[in-house]
Amino acid sequence: MKKALFILALAVSALLTACAGGESKIPTSGLKGLVLHQADLKSPFSTVVDGPTARLDVQGTSRSDLHRFDRRGGWVIRLHRPGSKATRGPLVVASTVDVFGGSGGAKQDLELFRAQLSRIPGGKPVSVSKLGDDATAATSVQPGALAVRSFTIAWRERNAVASVTANGFDGKVSFGDVLRLARRQEQRLARA
Repeated sequence: MKKALFILALAVSALLTACAGGESKIPTSGLKGLVLHQADLKSPFSTVVDGPTARLDVQGTSRSDLHRFDRRGGWVIRLHRPGSKATRGPLVVASTVDVFGGSGGAKQDLELFRAQLSRIPGGKPVSVSKLGDDATAATSVQPGALAVRSFTIAWRERNAVASVTANGFDGKVSFGDVLRLARRQEQRLARA
């Protein structure tokens, strides 16, 4: 009888936790550990920025309010390497994460990201699957003597939104290059 009551109490407790929004949340402590690191990139990249997300990082975007949707904190790292027209792979990589009070804020933020990517001049959506709880991606080309191809992948993992943006010379950088980096970052988020 006591065992049956104990099991019933556990079941009720689990149900109440689920109904009360007991989702597993990514904490705001250790944000730096949730983005890519220099060691994640094979070539010798130099760090340009590595710190908490600042207004300048999101200025001019629909995501410029650092307190949007109960946002609790964020981190950004930007890396670059020298290259020539023969250089394969990304030349510039930016990796970001924003953590929200709950998954609802993260869902709203990813929708802003999706809208932002749809407004890139000459941008085209790219299909991305099996990355976090939901994902979006786009690519664009900046014409010139050496055209530059950019890819951005943004995704939601529970109460966080992460992104990887990378660019390199058109024909020398691929979506697969950028997706590999995003999956590496996603592993960090999934473990948090």
